[in-house]
Amino acid sequence: MHLTCPGSRYGTGFPAWRLPGGAPMNAIELLVEQHKKVAKALETMCKADRVDPAMLRQIGDELVAHMVIEEHVFYPRIRELLEDMTAESFEEHAVARFELARAMIADGEHQKARLTVLKELIEHHVEEEEKEMFPKVRSKLSMDELDQLGTKMKAMFEKAVEMGLDQLVQGQGDLGKVGASKRTSGTRRVQGNASRRGMTASSSR
Repeated sequence: MHLTCPGSRYGTGFPAWRLPGGAPMNAIELLVEQHKKVAKALETMCKADRVDPAMLRQIGDELVAHMVIEEHVFYPRIRELLEDMTAESFEEHAVARFELARAMIADGEHQKARLTVLKELIEHHVEEEEKEMFPKVRSKLSMDELDQLGTKMKAMFEKAVEMGLDQLVQGQGDLGKVGASKRTSGTRRVQGNASRRGMTASSSR
């Protein structure tokens, strides 16, 4: 299973983030499509007899990249329109990063348990976004602006996947060229802290 866009270091397993006919995918459509792919991959791993470390790493890279484009592009724009809609989302991202880090250092049944918790966290987060946040955003933003945001987010996603999980959580690399917001430094600190806590978390049985 591949979750990647063309140009990522994992290859070209999936087509570009575009709708039939070549129309650019707007921001909400892009996020929904990514939600579906990550959810399917997590479900597959939770059911598998053995978790493939390469697949887990790939999902980790792309899940964090997905969070990055929301935090750097999508949420800042939403906060300008709906101030109370994003605070919880940022916190849920931090918790998901932490559980991802814990899953990546575990093995066997403990890894499966942590992946199941991560899957449930993501499902809750996605349900809130798609049922509560996205309808309100659609009512506030024009299709032209959603298309522009989608183009920026797609470019940032591909760049973030190329950077990979390690660089993203350590705050290395430069996302600014594809439109990162001023929230970047604070977000990176959260990512780094979550990763450090996860990588040093006890894996005691």
